[in-house]
Amino acid sequence: MSTNQPFSHRFMAMTVPCEVMIFAPEPAQIAQVIEVNTRRLESKFNFYDSDSVLSVQINQRKADSVEIDDEMLKVLTKVREHSIATNGIFDITIGTVKAFQQPGGSVSREKAYQFAQPYMGLSSWSLEESKLNFACSQTRIDLGGVIKEVAVDQAIDIATKHNASGVLINFGGDIRVSGVKPDGSDFVVAVLNPKDPSRPIFALPLRDQALTTSAHYARRYQFSDQETSHILSEQGTHRRILSSTVVAETALQAGIFSTSLTIDPRISAPESVGFALVDDQLTVHQDIEFLNQ
Repeated sequence: MSTNQPFSHRFMAMTVPCEVMIFAPEPAQIAQVIEVNTRRLESKFNFYDSDSVLSVQINQRKADSVEIDDEMLKVLTKVREHSIATNGIFDITIGTVKAFQQPGGSVSREKAYQFAQPYMGLSSWSLEESKLNFACSQTRIDLGGVIKEVAVDQAIDIATKHNASGVLINFGGDIRVSGVKPDGSDFVVAVLNPKDPSRPIFALPLRDQALTTSAHYARRYQFSDQETSHILSEQGTHRRILSSTVVAETALQAGIFSTSLTIDPRISAPESVGFALVDDQLTVHQDIEFLNQ
């Protein structure tokens, strides 16, 4: 029997704290299934693990066409669909830049992108039935920017199949909720202040929605000549955007658009996608008119 208090389960995976809040019969069993599945995804899609399926099957490939399983196909199909919607701003072939680097960031930013640019972008990879095709042997894909969100979405699917009446999944700030609390109220999620992550800057009620926030305060990426945002793009992140928060149907879609909006806030998001941008003065915007000032 579910109660008025959620069952809460916490663990570490994908380098972030993960939390599962469930209103359901036998919630501990559901949470355990979610944790096991999350660790499976982490192992399968880890760019930095030379023994992962992503590394062995795709990034260490011997041919330009790779047969992939149904799960990989489903993930890449959705990633490609949403990447096209961002005009290619979101680019999983950023792995080509990372692969050119050596441990410790031994290559300059300019040199890394100069090498990788011809082998990147939507034109460098395609899907055909159950095959992943590459135009260049040098292209490498990194799903680190999406697999945490995939894990969140799969966690919701698992909880729903186990008859959870309400569930909130929060993997390092990538959040999705399903259903409501026992009293019928929505889950309320806080978005952190990008200049002081110990404090919220605003909060939103969610019902059967996902929310992700992309910002620069949590992680950095090291080149030999400079440290940059972990959100990698040749053009860099937009100088006036400290964080972007997106609400969408799935965590995968929300994550792709929140990342892309930090790079180019002028991209056109689908009507079903809501966003809030925090500028360098900590003002919250739900449009981009401030960029014209």
